[in-house]
Amino acid sequence: MKNNDFNIVFLGGSITEGTGATAKDKAYVHIVGEYFKNLYEDKKVNIYNAGIGGTGSRFGLFRLERDVICHNPDLVFFEFSVNDRIENPFDASITTEGVVKKLLSLKNQPKIIFLITPSEMADACSSLHKKIAYYYDIPVIDIQDYVFKAIGQDKYTWSHISTDNLHPNDIGHKIYGEYIIKSIDKNKDFYLKKNNLKEKSLMGYEFKNPQIESYEKAIFYGHWREENMNIPKRIELSAVSDVFGDCLEFNFKGKYISALAIVGRECGIAEINLDGASAILDLYSDTDNYCTPILNLKDLKDTKHKLIIKVSENKNPKSKGNKISIGSFLVENM
Repeated sequence: MKNNDFNIVFLGGSITEGTGATAKDKAYVHIVGEYFKNLYEDKKVNIYNAGIGGTGSRFGLFRLERDVICHNPDLVFFEFSVNDRIENPFDASITTEGVVKKLLSLKNQPKIIFLITPSEMADACSSLHKKIAYYYDIPVIDIQDYVFKAIGQDKYTWSHISTDNLHPNDIGHKIYGEYIIKSIDKNKDFYLKKNNLKEKSLMGYEFKNPQIESYEKAIFYGHWREENMNIPKRIELSAVSDVFGDCLEFNFKGKYISALAIVGRECGIAEINLDGASAILDLYSDTDNYCTPILNLKDLKDTKHKLIIKVSENKNPKSKGNKISIGSFLVENM
């Protein structure tokens, strides 16, 4: 806490971003934020929304410095249970633990609260997140359990509180927010307690210094150009080429590498070469341009590496082009 400020960051996906709510003041983040402003009337409570739709704990980990730590948080809400449910369980576990360890290692150690938000199928990965949370004595507010108990008691239906299979509407956001407030208000000492940083990680995987590096750190060969992708908080600008044989070279250190790329109807095939090992990635998707991490390699030798991405002359038969767009790289250590 700096001076009289109390900084709260909500880190999550589209539900935290406010999708489904008709206005910002209808979203659960605003509702919970107002509660804390009343709770700490003697402090200047600052609310920061670090929700980004379509992203899970992996991107959350690598953007911690940019979106969370920069605000010197005193309290962080963690909400990725819906988006992490479609990830490899081990991968989601190590990135969730990576977020926790990074936050609890800060000089000004924030308190953390995990939120389990529901999906229509009640398949949010609550057990995975709870496993990490309980290991570090982090409290969990299980909204999914609460909502489906209420649905089972015929208090409302899923369609009454949501816009689709994932996102709450205004009523749903109100239910989520009020349940978070009710849980905390009933036992403030428990939910706002200090968490316990363990020396030994639960999953046996340590991220040294997770960060996002711009495409500008790469070396470009050929006809690459800069384009505005207009995907806020994920890819604003990217390096783009659709010329066969054009390639970029990215040098990095550490055990992990991923790249934020665009997939879509005009995207081609990327020929990947990492330290001499080759692979092919088809970036075509029958969707509008969409940002997604590619590669996601986590077991590299902890040394220097060279990544080359080349525009292939081949493409998916359904694709309208050969475009390769790279926005940034997720690395463990430059």
